[in-house]
Amino acid sequence: MRRLSEAIGTRVMSKATAERVGKLERVVFDVPPRRVVAVQVSGKGLVDWSAVSGLGTDAAVIESEDHIRPAADVREDRALGGALDWKGKRVLSDHGNELGTVTDIELDESTGTIEAVETTGGRVSADRLLALGSYCLVVREERAAALAG
Repeated sequence: MRRLSEAIGTRVMSKATAERVGKLERVVFDVPPRRVVAVQVSGKGLVDWSAVSGLGTDAAVIESEDHIRPAADVREDRALGGALDWKGKRVLSDHGNELGTVTDIELDESTGTIEAVETTGGRVSADRLLALGSYCLVVREERAAALAG
């Protein structure tokens, strides 16, 4: 498991040429299914997660520069512009309760699956994630918290 904040800013290397392509600037999530679908290479574009062969402590390795592409739709274009960045995003439950702000995301670096979201209010399991937008991350209200409230 890896914290996303540790991956942002690492070098992106091409497996085909062993050359540095850029740096990992941000990731594009799909919630659901609660996983990374693409990574942004600084100043170049997006690489689908399926073309990322590794995400280590020193670099992200992509199959080749041929896999770098522009945004395919409005959502990806918004992500490239930073509208869907995760850090500092408000976290709201589906009942409208404020749960803090996102401080980090834990992910499985081999699959891109989100394991949990760390917030100022505590850790939120990935199975509670419902949607990520430009305003907030929406999560399912915990049953115990819903019964107490």
